[in-house]
Amino acid sequence: MNNVQVVKTDGRSFCYSMRCSRSLGHIWLRQPGHTRAFHAQMESVEGIFNWMTVLWERGFTQDNPQVRCLVMQSFLDIEWERYKGYAQMVPRGFVLGPLIRGLNDVVHHKDFGVGGVYNSEAIKGAERFFSNYARKLTIRERLHLVWSLASAAKQDSFGRPGLMTLAFCIASCACQSDTHDLPCGSAVNELAKCNGDTSIAVNTVDFLDALWILSERSKHHFNPKYRLKVCEQVIKAVASLTSAAEIPLNQLFNFISTIPRECTDSTGPLRGTVQKWLLQKKECSERNTLLDELIDFPTTFMKHTGIEGSYLYDDEDVGAWEAEARRWARTLLLVTSEEHHFKQIFTFLEKCGNKLSEHSSTRKCADVKFFIIIICLIEELEVRQKKLVHQNNAIAGGGSDTTNGLEHRALTQMFEKSLLSVLENMVAFSKQSCSVFWLKNTDNMDLPCSIKGRLGGPSQRRLATSITSSVLQCIWSMRCVSSVVSWCNHYTSDVSFHSAFSFLWEFCWEVIQHCTYATEIGAELHLAAYEALAYVLAALSTAPFSQFLDFMETKQTNQTIILSLDLLATTFLGNINNLLTNGVLTRSRRAVLMCWKWLCVDSLLSISSCCDENESQMKTSGSFYSDSTLQSIFIDIIESLENAGENSVVSILRCVRSVLGLIHLNRSRQNLSSLGISYEMMMQLVKSSWLLHLSCNKRRVAPIAALLSAILHPSIFPNLEMHQTNEKGPGPLKWFVETLLNEGSKSPRTIRLAALHLSGLWLMYPQTLRFYMEELKLLALYGSVAFDEDFEAELSENHEARFEVSMLAQSPDCEFTEVFINTELYARVSVAALFHQLWKQIKEKSKLETEEALQCGKLFLLKLLDSAVNDNDLSKELYKKYSSVHRRKVRVWQMICVLSHYVEEDIVEEVTSTVHTCLYRNNLPAVRQYLETFAILIYLKFPTLAEAQLVPIFHDHGMRQQALSSYVFIAANVILHSGELVVQRNHLNQLLPPIISFLTSHHHSLRSFTQLLVHTVFSKLWHILQLESSENPSIERRCFQDLKKYLAENTDCARLRVSIEGFLDVFDPDISGTPPGIFTARIESSGFECVPVSVLERVNNFLNDVREELRHSMIKDSATIKNEGLAVSKHEEGTEEKIVASQDFQKKIIPHRDSEQAASSNGAVMGNNDISRLLFEMEEDDDTFNLAVESRKEAAETVRQSRQDLIVVASLVERIPNLAGLTRTCEIFRAGGLAVGDMGVVQDKQFRLISVTAEKWVPMVEVPAESVRAFLQRKRAEGYTVVGLEQTANSVALDEFVFPAKTVVVLGREKEGIPVDIIQEAVDVCVEIPQLGVVRSLNVHVSAAIAIWDYTRQQRSRSSSSSR
Repeated sequence: MNNVQVVKTDGRSFCYSMRCSRSLGHIWLRQPGHTRAFHAQMESVEGIFNWMTVLWERGFTQDNPQVRCLVMQSFLDIEWERYKGYAQMVPRGFVLGPLIRGLNDVVHHKDFGVGGVYNSEAIKGAERFFSNYARKLTIRERLHLVWSLASAAKQDSFGRPGLMTLAFCIASCACQSDTHDLPCGSAVNELAKCNGDTSIAVNTVDFLDALWILSERSKHHFNPKYRLKVCEQVIKAVASLTSAAEIPLNQLFNFISTIPRECTDSTGPLRGTVQKWLLQKKECSERNTLLDELIDFPTTFMKHTGIEGSYLYDDEDVGAWEAEARRWARTLLLVTSEEHHFKQIFTFLEKCGNKLSEHSSTRKCADVKFFIIIICLIEELEVRQKKLVHQNNAIAGGGSDTTNGLEHRALTQMFEKSLLSVLENMVAFSKQSCSVFWLKNTDNMDLPCSIKGRLGGPSQRRLATSITSSVLQCIWSMRCVSSVVSWCNHYTSDVSFHSAFSFLWEFCWEVIQHCTYATEIGAELHLAAYEALAYVLAALSTAPFSQFLDFMETKQTNQTIILSLDLLATTFLGNINNLLTNGVLTRSRRAVLMCWKWLCVDSLLSISSCCDENESQMKTSGSFYSDSTLQSIFIDIIESLENAGENSVVSILRCVRSVLGLIHLNRSRQNLSSLGISYEMMMQLVKSSWLLHLSCNKRRVAPIAALLSAILHPSIFPNLEMHQTNEKGPGPLKWFVETLLNEGSKSPRTIRLAALHLSGLWLMYPQTLRFYMEELKLLALYGSVAFDEDFEAELSENHEARFEVSMLAQSPDCEFTEVFINTELYARVSVAALFHQLWKQIKEKSKLETEEALQCGKLFLLKLLDSAVNDNDLSKELYKKYSSVHRRKVRVWQMICVLSHYVEEDIVEEVTSTVHTCLYRNNLPAVRQYLETFAILIYLKFPTLAEAQLVPIFHDHGMRQQALSSYVFIAANVILHSGELVVQRNHLNQLLPPIISFLTSHHHSLRSFTQLLVHTVFSKLWHILQLESSENPSIERRCFQDLKKYLAENTDCARLRVSIEGFLDVFDPDISGTPPGIFTARIESSGFECVPVSVLERVNNFLNDVREELRHSMIKDSATIKNEGLAVSKHEEGTEEKIVASQDFQKKIIPHRDSEQAASSNGAVMGNNDISRLLFEMEEDDDTFNLAVESRKEAAETVRQSRQDLIVVASLVERIPNLAGLTRTCEIFRAGGLAVGDMGVVQDKQFRLISVTAEKWVPMVEVPAESVRAFLQRKRAEGYTVVGLEQTANSVALDEFVFPAKTVVVLGREKEGIPVDIIQEAVDVCVEIPQLGVVRSLNVHVSAAIAIWDYTRQQRSRSSSSSR
C-alpha cells in the first residue's frame, strides 16, 4: 500500500476521491458472497483507479449540476504531471466514454464564449490530463487514441463547448514531443494497440475521416473565431500523426475543403500551418510526391474512368467532377510555390484545348472535364484576387503579393496567355456543340428508368442519357467561354475578345428567338439552352461600352439600340413564359426554369450598368429600354413573386431593384417626376414580395437586404402617396414598413438591416418622417438580448450577402453606427444618428429647405415625451433594476436627449412641463441622469426659463427629496456651463441662494449632494462672486467665505469628492446630447444600455459605505463595553496589585445590581465569594441561553415539518407588490417554498412594507426566469405535479381540479402569462379560475392566493377524512 500513500499526498479533491473509493470498497467487501479478490483488487493502484472511475462516472451523471461540477473539478484538478504514471492507469473505456460525455456538459463551461473567448477551466484541465495520458504512448497508440476520440463526434451530439473540448483533447494527445515508435511516417499504417490487449487497424483514411467529421461539425456553429480554434486543433493533430504525402488525393481534398477558406487565404491564420504540413516530404524520399500528384492531377482527372465502352454521364457525374476539381484548385494554390509548376499545368491545358476539334466518343468526358478545370482555376484565382484587394489596396495599384512564392499578377498573366491561345478553339467547339439545343427529331427518345421511377431528390433532366451528355457538354463549353471572356476582360483588351463577344451575342439571339417544340424533350432542351444563356448574359453584362456597341450593331432592327434591347427582352419574356405555361414541363422542372429565367432577366437588366463608366456615350445612345418594356417586365415580376421558389428570391428581388432604377433613369431624362407606377400596382408588389419573404425558411442576410433595397427603392420612397393613409388603408410602403418591423421584433438581423436602410432613406427624404412616428418609436425602444453570431459570419464569408448589404442606403453616420451593427443597440443608435445628422443639415441650410425635418423632429420628441408620461410601462414609478421597464425608460430618455436640439420657442413650455412631471416621479438613477441631462440642455438653450421655473421649485418645501437632488444638479450645471458671462452671473445671483439652504437638509443624500455641487460652483466661479476679503466684510461675505473654506477643508467633504473624482466633469453641453455622448460608455460604465454610473448614485454609494463603517465602529465599541473584564484590586502592606481577569464571554449587565455593587465597594477588594457568585450567575445565563436555543430549534423544526408539499414558482412575476403579497400568502398557508427570479427583491423597502417579515419564515429560492423550465423538469423528476395557473383551450376549472399532495404551482407574467414553451414542455396541467365578470382578468397575486387556498382546503379535507 505504499503506492497508495504516495497517491494520497496529492490535492484535497484527490484524497477525497481516494477515501470515497476505499469506503466503497469496504462496503462491497462486507457484503456476503464476496471473496478476498475484491480486497486484493483494492490493494493495487489499478484497482483503486477502477473504483474511482465508478465514482467519477456516477458523479458526471448526477441530476444536481453543482455535484457534476464538483466531481469534474475533482478529476481535472489532479496534478497528473506530478505523478507520471498514474494518468495511464485510468481505464481507456472511462476516458473514451463517461469522461468525454461529461466534458460535453455545458455546466462545466460557464464562461465559454463570454467576450469572444472560447475557452474554460474545464477545457484547460482536460487538455492537461490528455497530454499526460498520451505522453508515454507510441505513435501507433496515439493514432488509435486520437481516432477513438474523434469518432465520438459520430456517435454523440456535441454542443459548442463540448466540440471545442474534444478538439483540444485530440490535439493534446497527438502533439507529443517525445515519441516511442519507428521514425518513418509509414508507421501510421501499422496496427494500433488499445489498452495493450487488443489490436485494431487504423489507417490514414479512417483517421482522416474521423477528424474530417470534427472539422465539418464546427461549421454548424457560425462564429468564425470558434471555427478557427476548432480547425486549428484538428490540423495540429493531423500534422503531428500523418504525412500529407501518404494520404490519398481525394481524401486530402475532402479534408482541406472542411477548413474554412478565410483560415487559409493569403493572410489566413492557418495558412502557414497547412502549407508546412502539405509541403513536408516523405522520410526516405527526396521529392515531394504530393506536389507531383497535384501537378499530374489534370492528366489523371481527364482520363476516362468509367465502364469500358461507356462514355455517357449525367448531372450527378458532372457535379462530382466539379467538386473534385474545385478542391484540387484550392489545394494547388496552397501547395505550389514555383512558377514552373504552373507552367506544366498550363501547357497541358493548352494541349487539351488544341485537341477540342478532334471528334471522338472517348473525348466527351475529357472535354467536359477540361472545361471544369478551366472554370475552377478561374474561380479560385478570382476569389484570391478579391481577398488580396480587400486585404491590401496596394495590389490593385501594382503592388505585389505572393501566392505561395509566385506573384499573383504574374500568375494571372501566365494563365491569361494560355487561355487566349485556346479561346478560338473553345468558341469553335461551342458553336458545333450548340446544335443539340435545336434538335427536331426527339420523339422516340426513351427516358432512363432511373428518371421515370425517381421520387424526391434534386430535379433531373428528363432526357435520354446520350442527349443529357451532349447537353451538358454544350452547357459547360458555353459556361467556360463566358468565364474566360469575362475574366480575361479584366486584365487585357485583345482583338480575339471581339469575335468571342460576337459569338455570345449571336447565341443569345438564337436561344431567345428559338420556338419550343410541343414535346417534353424539346422543352427540356430549351430549358438547357436557357441555363447556358444565364452564363452568357452574365458575361455580356461585363462587356465594355465600346465593345457592347460593336457586337450589338449587327442586331439593330430600327437603327437604334433601344429597340434592339427591347426586342431582346420582350421576346425572351414571351418565349420563356410560354414554356412555363404550356404544361409540357413537369412541376419540378418548371421551378428550375423559373430560377434560370430570373437570373437571365437580372443579367439583361444589368447590361446597362456596364456603361456607367462612360456616361457621355450612354447619353448619346439614349436609354437601353423603353418605358413600355420596363413596365411589362415589372408586371411580369409582380405576377411571379408569390410563386417564386426560395432559390430565386435574391435574383427576382434584384430584378425589381433594377427595373425601378431604370424606370427612374428614363423618367429623369424625360424630366418627369412620376415613375408611372400606380398605387394599386405598388401595393400588389409589396404584398407579393412579403409573401415571398415569408416563404423562405431561413432568414438569411442576402434575401432580407435584397427585399429592403428592392421594395424601399430610393426612386419610389420620396413619393408621398406611397406613405399616406387613405380610405383604402396605409400606403404600400407604409404597410410594408409596419409589417416588416413587427416581424423584425422577432428577428434581430431583420430589425438591424431595416434600421440601416430606413435611416439612410429618411436622411435623404426627411419629408417622409412624419408618416413613421410609431415606427421610429419602435426602433428607438427596440432591444433584444439575442446575439446574432451568424450575422457577422455571413457578412464575412458570403460575397452575395456583402453585395446586397452594400446596396442598402448608407447609414447617417457609418463610422459611428458600424460599431453597433451586431448589437441590440443598433436600431436606436441608427435613429439617434439620423436625427443628429438632420440637425446638422438644419443648421447648415436655410429655414425653408429644412422646415419639414425640423417639424418631424419636434413631432417625434413630443411623441416620446407623451409616452414617457402616459405609457403604462414608461410612467411606472416602482420597477425592478434591469427589468424590461427599466430598460425601456432608459432607451426613451436616451433618445429624448438626442432630440433636445429640436426644442424651440413654440414647444418649450410643453416640453418643460412634461420634464417636471417626470422629474417629480420616482426613477432609478440610470433613468434620472438622462432626465437631468435633457433639462440642463433645455435651460442652457433658454436661460430665462431656468430662473422662472427652478426658483419656485426650490421654494416648494413639499418637493420630494429625490426630485430636489435632481434640480440641484440641474441648477449647478446650468450655472457652470452658461455660455455668456452676464447670464452666468445672473444665474449665480438667482439660483445659488436657494440651493445653499439645502446644505442643512435632514436628508443625507440631498445634503451631501448639495455640498458637492456648491463646492464645485465655488471652486470654478469664485471670482465671479466678487466676495474678496476687505477690512469690513459684510455678513454675507463672511458666510460665503467660511462656507467655502469648510467645504474645501472638511475631511468628510474631501473624502466624498475623492470618491467621485471625474464624475462631475462628464457633462459637456456640446457632447452630452449627441449619439457619441449618449451611447459611448463613460468612465465606469456598467454595460447596461451604455448607461454610465450617475453622480447621485456614486454619492449614495459613498454614504452607504460611510454608514457601514459607522455601524461597524458602533458595534465594536459596544462589544468592548460589554466584554469589560472583571478587575480585582488587592492592597496589601502598602503594595497595590491589580489583577485583571478577562473572559471570552459576554456578561449579562444588570444595572441595579451593578450600581449597588459599585456603591458598596467603592474601591474595596473583591473577595473569593463574590467571584464565585459572579461565575455562578454566568453559568446560569449560559444554561438559560442554551435552553432558549434548543427551544428555538425545536420550534423551527416543528414549523418545517408542518409545511405543505406546495411550491409556488413566481420567477416570471416582476412587480414588487405582487411578489411581496405572494410571500405573505405563502407564509400564511405554510407553503413548502416560493421561487422568485431575484432574491435581491427582499431587500426592497416596498417589499418589506407589504410582506411584514414573511420572507424570514417561508423558504425562498432564487430561480431566474431563464431557468424556470429546468427547475420545473427537475421537480417533476422528484415526483411533483406541475400545475400552471393559466387560461388555455385545455385548462381545467379550479373547482373541478383535484390537487395532488406534491404540487408545484407556476405563475405567469403580469401581462403575457406563462410562455408557450414552458406550458408545452414543463407543465402537466393548466388550471383556470372560473370568472363571471366582464373584465376576465385577475391580478396574479389574487389568482395565486385563490389557488393556494383551494389547495390548502383540499389537503385539510383529506387529513380530516383520514383521521376519522
